[in-house]
Amino acid sequence: MSDIWPTELRVSKDRHRLTVAFNDGASFDLSAEMLRVLSPSAEVQGHGPGQGLTVPGKRNVSIISMTPTGNYAVRIGFDDFHDTGIFTWNYLR
Repeated sequence: MSDIWPTELRVSKDRHRLTVAFNDGASFDLSAEMLRVLSPSAEVQGHGPGQGLTVPGKRNVSIISMTPTGNYAVRIGFDDFHDTGIFTWNYLR
């Protein structure tokens, strides 16, 4: 188990950015576009080496939901109906 945990997950008012703050003082401002294009889901990453896809046309994608997954990750839902990516704390960091 990691000793690094998020202390805040904040979606911007326009829903195009996610700010993640960690208990060690680190903070990251992540665009919804980047999160969607680099989603850790099998739909984007594939099921094995070399199967990943480049997801085009996501410049204006928005975050519409965030659902905790255990105590290690969050599932992010986007307005293009993609919601299968499980973003671990390490992945967001």
